[in-house]
Amino acid sequence: MRDPLTIEDVLASRLISWPLHLLDCCLVTDAGGAVVVTSAERARDCPKRPVYVLGAGEASTHVMVSQMPDFARWEAARMAGERAFAMAGVTYADVDVAQVYDAFTIVPIMALEALGFCKEGEGGAFVAGQRTAPGGDFPMNTNGGGLSYTHSGMYGMFTLVEAVRQLRGECGPRQVAGARIALCHGLGGMFSAAATLIAGTEVP
Repeated sequence: MRDPLTIEDVLASRLISWPLHLLDCCLVTDAGGAVVVTSAERARDCPKRPVYVLGAGEASTHVMVSQMPDFARWEAARMAGERAFAMAGVTYADVDVAQVYDAFTIVPIMALEALGFCKEGEGGAFVAGQRTAPGGDFPMNTNGGGLSYTHSGMYGMFTLVEAVRQLRGECGPRQVAGARIALCHGLGGMFSAAATLIAGTEVP
């Protein structure tokens, strides 16, 4: 998806399951991705500049969505984010680019709230005004995300691939200038599980 999408375009698209319209839902595509994980010592000899895992966290709170402890709070995402930030020793202000799973338009908004980038209920305002669009002051899902790039059923892989490309400076016209720290966030089940990874260009 390369053409601009307006709010009117989204609302005019076919209703899939209220309140989600066709353009609120991720693309269905065939795709594949891979990452190679090795020690920092061995990575020094690789032909491409290494990207380092600074922190990671994961959590699971329930199995079925009917068992979700609180529909208004995504606890698994909050816990995963807290663990990743604590391990990495960085704060939200240090994140240069965010790659957040976006099967539906509401998911990244819920994730940003749960991860602490904004307060609960303020996610919509946080991303408003083209903040996450190319050139915006909060670069997010710079490859287009699952909504505009690809969603092969395991989009979490592509958050990692795009983060690495951004931190290596390999993204051409979509490159975030000076990107040093990237956040990747994904979910599983019906908001039952979440995982957060923070990567950087240097080991602290």
